[in-house]
Amino acid sequence: MNRFFLFLFSYGLCVITMSHLVLYLNYRALGYSWEVVFRHIFSTIDFKVMLASLAVLLLTVSGRGPLRLPSGKE
Repeated sequence: MNRFFLFLFSYGLCVITMSHLVLYLNYRALGYSWEVVFRHIFSTIDFKVMLASLAVLLLTVSGRGPLRLPSGKE
C-alpha cells in the first residue's frame, strides 16, 4: 500500500511541475530566444522536482514487489 501512495504522490508532483514548465514556454511569445527559455527552465526548482518525481516513479514501477500478498494467515 505504501508503494501505491508513493506512486500517486510522485505522479501528482510530476503532473504539477510539468504543467508549470509548460507555462514557462510562454516566455517565447514575449520575444525571448529558445536558449534563454530553456536555460531558465533548467535553473528552476520545478525542473529539479520533476526529475526527482520521475525517478521515484521509475523506481516504484520497476522495483521488485513482494513475492506474495500479505494475507495474515500463515
